[in-house]
Amino acid sequence: MKSIIQATLLCVIFLLLLSACQTTDNQQKPTILLGDISYSEVVKTYPYFQRSNSPAQEPSESIEKLKAVSEATHLTVFFGVWCHDSIREVPELMRLLDEVSNPNISYQLIALDMKKQEPQGRAKANDILYTPTIIVSQAGKELGRIIEKPEQDLATDLVNILH
Repeated sequence: MKSIIQATLLCVIFLLLLSACQTTDNQQKPTILLGDISYSEVVKTYPYFQRSNSPAQEPSESIEKLKAVSEATHLTVFFGVWCHDSIREVPELMRLLDEVSNPNISYQLIALDMKKQEPQGRAKANDILYTPTIIVSQAGKELGRIIEKPEQDLATDLVNILH
């Protein structure tokens, strides 16, 4: 009888430990980040957003044209950490901007939830339907967009919008 009680107690303790482990795992999952965010914050929370160190696939002519942009240009990037297109394009855009290294080209990352919304309502105000959407602006005026993926490549599409 004593061994049955001990076995039962061991089973109960084992089940309690097992359920505690499951609760801990659920608490460690990152929440979806929303709103303005730096690229380093994205990568810290979602390491799969780390940009590759592979050589550029964009034409060098387009990269040189982006290096020569002399007018203040702003890229507003609406994306989702849950979106496969964003996971592909945002790190590639960050790699391209690092390579171009033009102080006249700035960017802002705005993370959206799965309904493509964020607390300040900018996605709705900008009619964002797909992610990522990169809005290219100069002097506060929208010049064009790259939606989900570039038609050619990021550098060429940016050059086409700017010229």
